[in-house]
Amino acid sequence: MTLRLSLAATTVSMAIVIGCGRGDDHEAQGDEAYGAARFGVALAEYRAALKKSPDSRLLAKTGAAALHTGDLDAASDAYLRLAAEDPTRAEEAAEGLESVARTAERAGDSKRLEAAVVGLGAIAPGRSLGRYALNLIRRPGAQATDLVAVLPAAIAVAPDAETVDSLLAVYGIALRETAGCDQALPLFQAALRRTKSPDLRTRAEEGVAACSLALGLRAEAGAKLQDATLWYAAAIRIDSSTLVGRRALVGYGDARLKLGDTIAAALAFQSVTSDRVQSDSISQMAEDRLSELRFRSSSRDTPH
Repeated sequence: MTLRLSLAATTVSMAIVIGCGRGDDHEAQGDEAYGAARFGVALAEYRAALKKSPDSRLLAKTGAAALHTGDLDAASDAYLRLAAEDPTRAEEAAEGLESVARTAERAGDSKRLEAAVVGLGAIAPGRSLGRYALNLIRRPGAQATDLVAVLPAAIAVAPDAETVDSLLAVYGIALRETAGCDQALPLFQAALRRTKSPDLRTRAEEGVAACSLALGLRAEAGAKLQDATLWYAAAIRIDSSTLVGRRALVGYGDARLKLGDTIAAALAFQSVTSDRVQSDSISQMAEDRLSELRFRSSSRDTPH
């Protein structure tokens, strides 16, 4: 039993002594069971009492009893509700959630560790979560999109530059899928500038290219054609032969054409169609645009 959990238990024990004479049968029975270290019984009684009177005192007792029984879901829920119901007890709730995190970490329980860490970030944003966050990220099967809230804390305590670079790319991917490329692109760019790892460099380049394409499409849709050409060009510079790069070439051609630069547009479309190895919908898009340009040109040349 850790010192903090012992302190939390002491606090709850004192509350039990005070609360025993309150006349609530379930609470009194829970207090009696808790004092006798029959924590499963105590948890059941406190839950029954909560149905009648969901106050902060009972939430704190429920959290402590759930911790002792190993019911980390119930403990997390109780401490989160405690902070919400009574903000003056937010620090107590944070201590309880950190006990949940430590217990989950020792048990290798990623799901409960994640829930506790995310909850801690919500009710106690100033508390150091780095060690737990880094532990979560490193566990097999960790989903970056589920951990986006704790990734900054993991980056802050990363033990070396290579880990920082890797987490920057992971954070970028998570943000791209949740918040969007406006927030994700700077992280990919930072990882690309920093890393010396070929594999990580490839991941960062893919992130930069995908976000540049997305931002280019958005700019073009908003009639910001100059901005669109710059975004498309950024994606093309990474690798014009990839699916993203070839789609960026088509987008670049579309934007240049709308700006009146027919030659630049045609060259962009031809760059896509000249690749005889790849024949797909993007090739067809480029071919259709070239056909349209040829039709326009022949129409102008035909005497009326």
